[in-house]
Amino acid sequence: MIRRWLAVFIVSLVILILLEFFLVMGHGHNAFPWSGVAGFFALFGVIGCLLLIAFAKLIGHYWLQRKEDYYDRNDDE
Repeated sequence: MIRRWLAVFIVSLVILILLEFFLVMGHGHNAFPWSGVAGFFALFGVIGCLLLIAFAKLIGHYWLQRKEDYYDRNDDE
């Protein structure tokens, strides 16, 4: 099931990059050099999302998680 969703994601990403390459490239204002690179913003979004997920997991692991005996232990001991 996960492989199917991954395949659908990859195929849709490729289709969107191809559509961007054929339909959008050359039109509009290219204020920055990377604005003219096909698929840059799709790749930027995917990398940004993966970094946010990794950062959230890191915060959850080191800041939010407690040990199993957190409520059972006595801090006076």
